[in-house]
Amino acid sequence: MASKESTAVIWMLSDSFILSVMLLIGGFLGKSISPFQVVFLVNVMAAFAAIALFSKGKWENIKPQQMKLHIFRGLLGVSSTICFFYALQYLSLAEVTAINFFVPLITSILSVFIFREKPKAYVYIAIILNLAGVMMLLSPKLMASQVTQQNLYLGLIFTLSAVAILVIYNINLKKIGNAEKVVPQMVFAPLYSAVILLPVAIFVWKPLDTTSVLLIMLYGGLLVTKLAARFFAFNKSDLSKLMPLEYAQILFSSILGYIFLQQTQTLLGVAGIVLIVLSSLAHVLFMRFERNSHTKNMKEITND
Repeated sequence: MASKESTAVIWMLSDSFILSVMLLIGGFLGKSISPFQVVFLVNVMAAFAAIALFSKGKWENIKPQQMKLHIFRGLLGVSSTICFFYALQYLSLAEVTAINFFVPLITSILSVFIFREKPKAYVYIAIILNLAGVMMLLSPKLMASQVTQQNLYLGLIFTLSAVAILVIYNINLKKIGNAEKVVPQMVFAPLYSAVILLPVAIFVWKPLDTTSVLLIMLYGGLLVTKLAARFFAFNKSDLSKLMPLEYAQILFSSILGYIFLQQTQTLLGVAGIVLIVLSSLAHVLFMRFERNSHTKNMKEITND
């Protein structure tokens, strides 16, 4: 049990880092290419890569058990990604990441009612502290000029739309994970996403330069890796325990935004980021303490 939860933490942190890199690439691509074309191409590449790697020429190797859930997942994944592409045209990488943190908040709460999970008190404490950090990070723009506020509101509309979609996505993914093997998920998540986007992609299509092609290929590779990371994480621990770990993404996004986009933060924003990171680390330590205490109790029972 201890090994499974430690592995789940590693997978979840990997997922957060990959998402930060994907958002960074999405911000670059969205300035010159339609998000619909980008997301379509990325999912086509991811689907063909997954089929080539896992099918081995046999349908039985990739045959799904929950076709409707895969189709629904594809629609949700496409919708959330496009919303993020547009949000990144109005908000910084760190700000989009910060607002995205409403996803684990809502998902953790809903997991109690949908999956009958019982998160510990430290899960809720981590959520509250992280939300306080998010508000500190966003507060400078809320008090800025009218033009800046208009951009903030447009960015909020797209990001909060993505948040609502991702909450449903996580719940749907957990349901698939309980009834589906990993290989069909690797294949049909991007495949259905590409099929759904095909009509729109044809309408907005434009030629790509070499840089855009390379970035899209990188994005596609990251997407495949992220799909696997989240699936493995969700199947090794409770959803309510893993969700707060997504807050580590703010650290990754802040670093990447500063290095590649020269996006800096105010002192209050930095304090918010620090609060988010520290509360996430505390969450991990509480998980480890709980796990060690459980292991010790089991050994004592066995010895008795």
